[in-house]
Amino acid sequence: MMRLTEQPPLVVAKYHGLGNDFVLIDRRGRAPLSPDIARWLCDRHLGVGADGVLALHAEPDGTPRMRVHNADGSIADMCGNGLRCFVRWLCDELGHPVRPFVVMAECGPQDVEPIAPQGLVSHVRVNLGAATVRGEAQVTLAERVYDGVDLSVGNPHFVIPRGLAAGELEAVGLRLSTHAFFPRGANIEWLEVRDTRHALVTVWERGCGPTQACGTGGGAAAATGVRLGLLAADTDLVIQQPGGALTYRVAADLSSVWMTGPAEPVWFGQLRGTLAAQVLAEG
Repeated sequence: MMRLTEQPPLVVAKYHGLGNDFVLIDRRGRAPLSPDIARWLCDRHLGVGADGVLALHAEPDGTPRMRVHNADGSIADMCGNGLRCFVRWLCDELGHPVRPFVVMAECGPQDVEPIAPQGLVSHVRVNLGAATVRGEAQVTLAERVYDGVDLSVGNPHFVIPRGLAAGELEAVGLRLSTHAFFPRGANIEWLEVRDTRHALVTVWERGCGPTQACGTGGGAAAATGVRLGLLAADTDLVIQQPGGALTYRVAADLSSVWMTGPAEPVWFGQLRGTLAAQVLAEG
């Protein structure tokens, strides 16, 4: 009797940071995932379903490298929520010591501090680096002018310092994010300041669309608030997003943006079938 050969399983994990969810996969010694595979893994009907894929690679000296694949298959320079999930996964599943260390991202090295008050990592503190401001800008879309601050916090961002109008996110989020003004695209944030230490932020994330939370987006919004004198520098700022709140501390000269927030495991498991075979075949 002929016996069918079972395809090998693919071990993956899924984590989320305030509802911003990710598939995590160990690709050390393998080629980067293709855009098609990243899109497939993120597909909520045909794949696992996620806002992005976080692939572990390694630098020659052993430093972990995080490669962020957006849901549309593109590569992100950085992902704040993803980095927190990545750090907890390294400590939870791959045996990394629970102490401050460095993760390499596309935008450069990231200082991270896993926080484990009960012996298990629950939150992660991350230095997102300096907020690099290109300037205040006006972007015209369909004869309407959007005033904001053009800056980089790991990723390119455009922060509009006002509340979000009804239906505005869906109507203009994608068009602003892909506007010709931003040659590499941009994350678009609406910043509504409540007081000098609290604000609401809504994000259209480049390559993903609306997400429950965006770590670098919250950092860009916090830095914009400090730059404009709307939020206090060098103190804890609570930035509320649809998925929950993150805490930021922005230096007065914008030379550092620290973020602290949770990272939660969803499940650990094995993928089988065509998708697993395709991923294992790459590299």
